[in-house]
Amino acid sequence: MRIDIWSDVVCPWCWIGKHRFQRGLELLGADAPAVDVHWHPFQLDPESDTEPVPLRQAYAAKFGGAERTEQILSQTQATARAEGLPMDFGRGQVRVTTLPAHRLMWLAAREGDAQAVGEALFRAHFAEGRNLADPATLVDAGAAGGLAAARIGAFLDSDEGLAEVRAQLAQAQAMGIRAVPTFVIDGRYAVQGGQAPEVFAQALRQAMADATPAPAPGQACGPEGCSV
Repeated sequence: MRIDIWSDVVCPWCWIGKHRFQRGLELLGADAPAVDVHWHPFQLDPESDTEPVPLRQAYAAKFGGAERTEQILSQTQATARAEGLPMDFGRGQVRVTTLPAHRLMWLAAREGDAQAVGEALFRAHFAEGRNLADPATLVDAGAAGGLAAARIGAFLDSDEGLAEVRAQLAQAQAMGIRAVPTFVIDGRYAVQGGQAPEVFAQALRQAMADATPAPAPGQACGPEGCSV
C-alpha cells in the first residue's frame, strides 16, 4: 500500500506523526499491509535562508511573544516525550531554510534509505539542536541512510535535485496542502496532523476495505498539525 507523506523536518508534529503512524500500523498486527512510503517536501517557513535565527526568537515573532512561545514549546515537547521521542527545546535550535534537508531526502529516496535520513534529520534538529543547513549535519544525517560523505558533499555543492524539489513544493501548494504532516493512504484517504495511532489504524483499515475517495487535503491545519 502506497503512503504519501508531506512533511517538514522542523515540524515537531511531523516527527510525532511519523511515529504515531508507525504505531498505527503496529496496532493492525498481522493484518497490517506492507507499505511503500514516499516522503514529499513542504516548507513551513519558505522565506528563511541559511542564516541561523534562534528558534525562540522566530517563534515569538510568529506566534505573538515569548510567553506564547514557551507554552507552545513546552506542550509540544511534553507530547513528544510521552511518545518516547527525546525532543529538547533547550538545545539552542535555530530557524534556517529546510531546502537543503529536503534535497538530501530526495537523494536518499533514490540512493539510500529516506526513512532513516528523515529520522536522523528530526533528531538532529529536535534532540540535538543542530543546524539543518550546515553541511556537516546533512552529511551525518545522510550517513544514517547509507549515503557516503563524499557523495553528499558533491551533491550539496551542485544543483542536483534542486529543480525537482522545488517542483514538488509547488505541487503541494497546487494540491491545496497547507498543513503538515499530511498523510495520503493508497491515494484515496487523507489524514492531517499528528493524529493518534488509532486514527491511522482506522484509516488503513478503511483503505483496505473499500475504495471511496477521500476529500482532498484542506487548507486548514489539522489537529495537532503545523501550518504556514
